[in-house]
Amino acid sequence: MKNFVSQRISCPHCGHHIHLDLDASMGDQDYIEECSACCNPIHLNMHIDHARNKLELHVDSGDEQIF
Repeated sequence: MKNFVSQRISCPHCGHHIHLDLDASMGDQDYIEECSACCNPIHLNMHIDHARNKLELHVDSGDEQIF
């Protein structure tokens, strides 16, 4: 698997397309990015599946709650 991957996502708040450069060399990551259009937080959860040689990226708004 490549250590650096470029990914295009849509902001869950406004739909603006954002290009991200993901660094897979640091393992699984959970962090917040700010949308460059609406400035709202975007929650990113990156999981590296070594068995399938895949990178999984889950994107949601930073204010979603699980009940």
